[in-house]
Amino acid sequence: MVSKEVGLMLYWCEGDKTTKNTWRVAVTTSEPRMLKYFIDWLTKYYNVPKDKVKLRLHLWEGSDEEKAKKYWSEETSIVAFTKTWFKPKGKKQKFPYGICRASINSKDILLKILEEIKSNF
Repeated sequence: MVSKEVGLMLYWCEGDKTTKNTWRVAVTTSEPRMLKYFIDWLTKYYNVPKDKVKLRLHLWEGSDEEKAKKYWSEETSIVAFTKTWFKPKGKKQKFPYGICRASINSKDILLKILEEIKSNF
């Protein structure tokens, strides 16, 4: 079951921090259950259609990009990916399917989430 408060805590701890002119609501993690929770939370509490959520992979050189995309799609039910980012040569691979970011672009939702975090915690 998805809880509004747990989602707010998840975003507060793991969500992208805002910078000037960036209105992205995103969580990046190696844990697929956490990403699925975040996506379900956005869908339930902010009426974000799943087809508006985009995934971005962070992989190491030599990783199988198609295999990683298949894995994260199956885990999250999201099929839309932005350009994959490959970590430079020499970095040790720690996760077989890389790290994944789920995001939407919405100033309104971002400001609402930040205000709810402020008022609840």
